[in-house]
Amino acid sequence: MILPRELGTRRLLLRPFRREDVDDALCYRDDPEFARFLPHIPQPFSRADAEAFVATNMRDPWESAPTYAVTLDGVVIGTVNLEIDAVTRSAMIGYAIGRAWWGRGLATEAAGAVVAAAIDGLGLTRIWASTDADNHRSRRVLEKLGLVQEAVRVADHIGRDGVAVDEVVYALAVARGSD
Repeated sequence: MILPRELGTRRLLLRPFRREDVDDALCYRDDPEFARFLPHIPQPFSRADAEAFVATNMRDPWESAPTYAVTLDGVVIGTVNLEIDAVTRSAMIGYAIGRAWWGRGLATEAAGAVVAAAIDGLGLTRIWASTDADNHRSRRVLEKLGLVQEAVRVADHIGRDGVAVDEVVYALAVARGSD
């Protein structure tokens, strides 16, 4: 089974990326504060970066690595993605919402819709995520989604400022019957 290509929430529509999303992606991703905990996002974020980002997300296989464009009133404001492991029936979730929309519960709303669809539609037994230990906003999102802190990876990777960063791993174990 695969996830629906569109998910709706009270305020948001989550859908696959389209070519015309380049300008929106450029708008929210070209922001050093947005990218603070996301060292893989170049800063400044150029139009060519936005074009490559959208093209990659249009090309990635929906069955194993869906990335939703999170839209509010028709504007792409962020992403929610899963990396699905069919063998272990688990998935890693990631999300990012542009800074102009922070503090409104939109990351929780968007990621919550994907978590619910993944549990119901894919029969997953575990959903997990990792975040920079200092990214308190992201940690709150994960806790609101019901994920619990499972581990800390000390000096997991090098952050944007060249310093080793601790990552916190959160997970949600889904109880399943005898399926």
